[in-house]
Amino acid sequence: MKLKKICLIVSVILMSFVAPVRTQEKLGDFISEYGYEWIIGKWLATSGDGGTTYELEYKWGLDKHVVIVDVKIGDFKYHGMIMFVPSREEITQIGADNQGATWKGTWDEDSEGAANRNERLKPDGTTTQMEHVYIKIDADSFKVKEYPVEANGYRASGSKGELTFKRQKTTEAQKPKENK
Repeated sequence: MKLKKICLIVSVILMSFVAPVRTQEKLGDFISEYGYEWIIGKWLATSGDGGTTYELEYKWGLDKHVVIVDVKIGDFKYHGMIMFVPSREEITQIGADNQGATWKGTWDEDSEGAANRNERLKPDGTTTQMEHVYIKIDADSFKVKEYPVEANGYRASGSKGELTFKRQKTTEAQKPKENK
């Protein structure tokens, strides 16, 4: 009898030290919590001289566990995926482009908006690093500032340039169909 009582007390004490298990959050939870849902959609920007068109699309995938990214700038195309890595509590992005390069990066908050720092690994082994800051203007427009990343790992103080993106209307044929 005494042994059962001791085991019960030890079990109760051990259970009190076990922290409640936190449910794994989705990327969609973070995007919603920090107010960045506005970025989901199709976007278009044109360079200042009107010569280059920038097409950008962010769409949900895997029940809001990932965001699929597609970029088209002239003949250049990029396809990537943004996801939350719970073990590192980090939002990461990976992708590839039609010039044979691979991309990897992270997302964080900046004083102006959402910041995406990425590294592009070209087929010849050289890399370039840059940071893009996404700044919401209104529900249908945002601007992106591009900053070089210096050798010391810090973002340059001045942006290399910026573009203003406008939301593109989605037609009925483009809207995702719901599973019934």
